[in-house]
Amino acid sequence: MERYEVTINRIAQGEIPIEEGIEWFKALPEEEQHKALRGMNLCIHQSHPRELEIEEGIKLSGLKETYTPCVIMRKNTFNSARAKVLALPSHEWLKAFRLWLAIFTIADSRRRSTDCQAGCDHWWHNLEML
Repeated sequence: MERYEVTINRIAQGEIPIEEGIEWFKALPEEEQHKALRGMNLCIHQSHPRELEIEEGIKLSGLKETYTPCVIMRKNTFNSARAKVLALPSHEWLKAFRLWLAIFTIADSRRRSTDCQAGCDHWWHNLEML
């Protein structure tokens, strides 16, 4: 587990307020922002968001639906969209982070309340053990 994934999970699970998490991302040097986005890519992949959760995430993110990361996530298959978002130029990364954080928060919350309701051994669902 990378420190980025731990922080991202803490934000998504409400241990770190979303706005504080966004400020954390903004304060990272550009190279580190891209590493954090790659960590977010792993997190969002493992949460298996449903199509409806992507739509909800776009709304929750507070981004305009016409922003590039939103259009990419809406118009492409999930795996293709993730690759395209990671390939965006650095001026799009904050939008991508906000969007993916919202989608991840929704999808992971569902997974914790369904698939992992009776407990699991996913480290990201057991942050108190870290």
